[in-house]
Amino acid sequence: MNISASELVKRSASQLLFKELKRLQWIPTERQLRGNAYADSVVLKEEASSEKRGMVKIDDDLLFFCIDLVKDDKFVEIKMVENQNNYEPWYLFSSIMQSTFYATLLTQVKSLNTPSFRKKEGYRQEVIDIPEIFKFELWFGEEKYQVYPNERIMNHYFEKARIIKSSVETMDYDTCKKFDSVYKFNEFKIFKPLYTPINI
Repeated sequence: MNISASELVKRSASQLLFKELKRLQWIPTERQLRGNAYADSVVLKEEASSEKRGMVKIDDDLLFFCIDLVKDDKFVEIKMVENQNNYEPWYLFSSIMQSTFYATLLTQVKSLNTPSFRKKEGYRQEVIDIPEIFKFELWFGEEKYQVYPNERIMNHYFEKARIIKSSVETMDYDTCKKFDSVYKFNEFKIFKPLYTPINI
């Protein structure tokens, strides 16, 4: 099974089980497409490298994650915020959880590369080595935060992936629903990821 780190953060275990059982592909929403275009414009402005993919094994399965922006020893997750003075707190909290997960995944790989969908768009293949010491930042619209690796959060999402995988084999929605009842909308409060605002 191929697993998307982004989907592990953004979707419930029940949703992901349904997707696997029905063999669905999510169709990007209009907002997601605008968010992708926004991230591309930020990368261009920063003269940085965009959309670099990493891959981590979870047992016999592969988990993929993409970093929006890479520049020197800095790795960045970019989020579009349509109204900086009025956004839902859950969006920031979910973005911090995702960034923390990615920052921790970076400690598990030696390099990132250009994913195949980017090569089809005309981007050249790049391989970027992960420095021993790096910074991971979340650029949340006009706000910037430094986030830090957290193995508890990584292990939580690995457990979620394993639950989905075992539930696929038995079509067991109950186990996924039980997992969701504990963690859905509660992960930020439970795991308390470490993050600090960056003064701009």
